[in-house]
Amino acid sequence: MDPEAEQAGPAATLADVARAAGVSVSSASRVLSGRGEVRPETRARILRAAADLGYRRSATRRGRPALHEPRLVELVVGRFGNPWTRTVADAARDRAAALGYDLALTVERADPADDWFARVVARRSSGVILGVTTPTAAERDGLRDLGIPLVLLDPRGEVPDGTSSVGTTDRAGGHDAGAHLVARGATGFLVVAGAPRFRFGRAREAGFRDAVRAGRPGAPLDRITTGWSSDEVVDARELARTATTASAAGGPLGVFAVTDDMAFAVSRAAATAGLRVPEDVLLVGFDDEPRAAAARPPLTTVRQPLAAMAARAVDLVHAARSGSAADEHVELPTRLVVRASTGAG
Repeated sequence: MDPEAEQAGPAATLADVARAAGVSVSSASRVLSGRGEVRPETRARILRAAADLGYRRSATRRGRPALHEPRLVELVVGRFGNPWTRTVADAARDRAAALGYDLALTVERADPADDWFARVVARRSSGVILGVTTPTAAERDGLRDLGIPLVLLDPRGEVPDGTSSVGTTDRAGGHDAGAHLVARGATGFLVVAGAPRFRFGRAREAGFRDAVRAGRPGAPLDRITTGWSSDEVVDARELARTATTASAAGGPLGVFAVTDDMAFAVSRAAATAGLRVPEDVLLVGFDDEPRAAAARPPLTTVRQPLAAMAARAVDLVHAARSGSAADEHVELPTRLVVRASTGAG
């Protein structure tokens, strides 16, 4: 047996943390799960007690001693198994390894007592990257009080003061999509937007509208909404109606979907409505996930540099651990990738 493990004694429990901080067990539990409001000085006292005792929820369950000073970066995502998560996780893991860190990939959970914040505190992580995930004020404050850097990757909402972030030039990408559809001769336009209206979706749509208004003033410009998952459905009848309006003006309908998944839904709806891509519908997506190049026809899309974004997020965690400024905001450039869905490429 490891002699250090023998000397460490039994793992600290939640009751030990509460006793050391001079609070109730329920108060300690609320703070360590990142939920519930307590006074800042109380929260700081609980978090400091947890850190001093080496409190780890997993250690408590398994009867193992705490690990000290890990070099562990947490990547928190909304779900596993999608192209976004795979690309981001691979790039973050490689960059973390190059800097001497391990990467823990974790998903949001419904139980506050077992959600990402509780696990970060339990593992005493070196830093946290939240991928398209919004932290609560209590979670942000708790990480700050523990000295754990937080970086938001492709954040859904506005970035709070004092928090670093990495994103992409969403508005410029949407503008490029709109300008391309104008150049390809579209006479009517449709934007397929997401609900709820996340920050990046709003920015992409705004850039698209700017380009259409500048390049084809007065042209019909419609909007429909769908969800953000890969199995969403676009109304084929609405697509046919807008395509008919564009055709009456002498050209195809130009459609910009704010994600590739939405673009694939448009393609399915076009087939249902008897519309051809690109003859009747010029289609542009956003992301350039692997399926875009393999689609039939291959999808014109705006590429966001996900791998570079993930690597930069790890760099910001490392820089914060080294004492650099804690609120750097990075935007990496997008690039239009032209393929056959707009009759080019």
